[in-house]
Amino acid sequence: MKLSSITLLLGSITLLACQHTKVLSDRENAGGSESEHLRTGREMNHGKYRGSYTRYFDLENTRLDITPDWKRKELEGTATLRLHPHFYATDSLVLDAKKMFLHEVAWLDSSGITPLKFDYDSSRIVLHLPKKVTRQESITVRIRYTARPDAVTNKGSAAIRDRKGLYFINADGTDPDKPVQVWTQGETESNSVWFPTIESPAQRMTQEISITVDTSFQTLSNGLLTSSEIHPDGTRTDHWKQSLPAAPYLTVFAAGTWSIVKDKWRNLDVSYYIDPPYANYASMIFGHTPEMMEYFSNLLKTDFPWEKYDQVVVHDYISGAMENTTATVHGTNMLQDPCQYMDGNYEDYISHELFHQWFGDLVTCESWSNITLNEGFANYGEYLWREHKYGRDDADRLNQEDLAVYLYYKTHSDPPLIRYYYNDREDVYDAISYNKGGRVLHMLRKYTGDDAFFAALHLYLIRNKFSSVEIHNLRLAFEEVTGEDLNWFFNQWFMESGSPVLDIRYNWNDTLHEQKVIIEQQQSPDSVPLYRIPLDIDFYFGNNKVRKRVIADQRTSAFDFTFSSRPDLVNVDAEKMLLCKKNDHKTHGQFRFQFYHAPLYLDRFEAVSNIGSITRPDSADVRLLMDACHDREWKIRTTAIEYLGYPAKNDTGNIRLLLTSLAMHDPSPDVRTEAIKALAKYFSYKDNQGVYLRALKDSSYQTKAAAFDIIALNDTGLAFISAKGLEQDSDNTVIFSLTGFYLNHPEGDHVSYFQKAIRNARSWTKNRVIMNFGKYLAAGDTSRIERGFEILSKYSDRSSSSRGRSACIAALKSIRTTLDNRKEKEEKELATLQTQNPGSPEVLEKESSLNSLTSISMRVVEQISRLEKIQ
Repeated sequence: MKLSSITLLLGSITLLACQHTKVLSDRENAGGSESEHLRTGREMNHGKYRGSYTRYFDLENTRLDITPDWKRKELEGTATLRLHPHFYATDSLVLDAKKMFLHEVAWLDSSGITPLKFDYDSSRIVLHLPKKVTRQESITVRIRYTARPDAVTNKGSAAIRDRKGLYFINADGTDPDKPVQVWTQGETESNSVWFPTIESPAQRMTQEISITVDTSFQTLSNGLLTSSEIHPDGTRTDHWKQSLPAAPYLTVFAAGTWSIVKDKWRNLDVSYYIDPPYANYASMIFGHTPEMMEYFSNLLKTDFPWEKYDQVVVHDYISGAMENTTATVHGTNMLQDPCQYMDGNYEDYISHELFHQWFGDLVTCESWSNITLNEGFANYGEYLWREHKYGRDDADRLNQEDLAVYLYYKTHSDPPLIRYYYNDREDVYDAISYNKGGRVLHMLRKYTGDDAFFAALHLYLIRNKFSSVEIHNLRLAFEEVTGEDLNWFFNQWFMESGSPVLDIRYNWNDTLHEQKVIIEQQQSPDSVPLYRIPLDIDFYFGNNKVRKRVIADQRTSAFDFTFSSRPDLVNVDAEKMLLCKKNDHKTHGQFRFQFYHAPLYLDRFEAVSNIGSITRPDSADVRLLMDACHDREWKIRTTAIEYLGYPAKNDTGNIRLLLTSLAMHDPSPDVRTEAIKALAKYFSYKDNQGVYLRALKDSSYQTKAAAFDIIALNDTGLAFISAKGLEQDSDNTVIFSLTGFYLNHPEGDHVSYFQKAIRNARSWTKNRVIMNFGKYLAAGDTSRIERGFEILSKYSDRSSSSRGRSACIAALKSIRTTLDNRKEKEEKELATLQTQNPGSPEVLEKESSLNSLTSISMRVVEQISRLEKIQ
């Protein structure tokens, strides 16, 4: 499952707010109480012990016959399960099944169908078997049921926003802006909302799913579509079969209307299910998928293991994306036109979920405590693809971003990667399991070398395919390949919390011709261990370089190196692979040398950041910043632009000329946008107005929005004219800029545009636009409020998103406050008129106005109350 950076960051706050208030089921406590297990002091604040679920039965095969009921938003199903006791003989079977109506529970054997007695607590079914069965016996049970996802009231988490398992989208077809769809989301333990199962990541089953829908719909599920049967009543039953075993949470089905764009990898079908208006862009959005499949198959020396690979885009998805075996589900963020794709695409989502088909699907974590064996690997899959396709600079920039998210997150919570203590299982879907997990794998790769690293991954996959694993399986594979005991690495990086904080200093002894490098670990010994850190140090002598490997394993580690002359640069962590926070005491001259001579993106970025942070850079520093504006990596160019403020104060024309050129001609929209902002910040609006007007026609939405924001701050009349030309754009950045402008200038009638903006905006932007709409309406007259209220009411009634409804509540409360204030004022004015001039036309007019205010106010209050009850 792919999570966005903003989700990971928000999760840190949510985690703090929720970690002591979760209500846990008995099953969530599986593994015993805290007193039954050893526990380190560093684990004390991370919840209760969570072991792997005990395996009483092993699933073998699940057959589902299901029919969605769109009117009731329910699902009629029959589940036929074949399974056997794991080891001990037993006469009872426990299945997970949440909030279902159970119509039949039966035992199937050669003699026929035998009804079974059972107990059901709306969470688990306890089936009382007719005899005690042993592990040598496979049994078959059948359950007819109605799945009722709306009966599930458990709220989701920051990572996975809901636990209903089964989602009907626009089921009555009344929302013209959404297709009619139904889809499922199983991770972590929500598939048992729509079919009975044993919901543990350690289970494995083959499966067959028969889905009956109207013939106007397409369906999608795991495995291959083996047949379709059309019925006289206008319905069709599609039969999907996955012959290879996978965990129950990876089961999926979806039904809706898509354009299906076909592709191929070797002899396997690859398909993209996408909204019809975006069918022409499917190859742009998903087209790298076969190349990724080939690259990962070759890299891991393990071919893509499943029968086919599909990707589907669904509406109102509750997370980033989900790696169901053979059928990945994406949200509507994937729907992009070429300009949006250029501004920033979601290729990382595609590589992340595809890498899961090996790490997470073929080999699955035994327990949620080991989720980084799924998510850390998928996170690193993003790096590997970028490195292969776009080069190491681009991959290292991703590494840098992920490290930054982790370092921010750890200020709130920093548990171990392998997390046996937590409150809610979805607490582990965070920047620790994802970002730290990927960075730790990168360090392991740099320590062992590429050949050993990928040989160990191949061994790990082959040895454990179609089974569940814990962290020791990975360690043993690496030890077998390298011949080295790697407990020290796995203990400090996977089993312990925290990360090192390094202070790096240098001293050259001219008499002894000795270069001293001092690395001090400054993390608190009370909460973070002392690390054993193997790292490379590069010593530069002009264009020549000498590399030395050292191990820093003391609180203060000092290393002496003898050279015939003083190095021009000592570059500690030459591979820039350490997961740490560091303070590197290089001089300005050494950072300048590093920028021009060290080979990596992170070398250059580090140099630009340190030089740029100087309050008054000298001419050599300014030249470096200007040179950095032409760096091959766009992030370094934007960073250099940010630091040109002081030089711009004394500009003789070179910097303005440079920024103008970047604003108009740089291939990166990020750089063009940053250059436009810098021109506005450092130079007069009048001198650069032509650049901003030209940028309004840029191919990049973010560049257009930045130019419009600058015009809006300086020339309101021109901004109104420019806004009309931008209203056709449906991108979030333009929408947010325009609605913000109209909010700040509420004198015009822009209700229709806000309505369009709410329809076109996505995700967080949609919610912010809704709240701004409420403020915009509150600044208008009663007629505008009434028109806007109708729009908000219709949208909130249709919305299946709790966050969307929350935004509507906030907008309506803005309106209510305004109406209350106006009512109070009008009541006072009416009382005065009635005293001074009773029966006058002014009194009648004021009474009419007050009645209108009261009427709309009551409707607003009723709508708020209704929405709050739904929430």
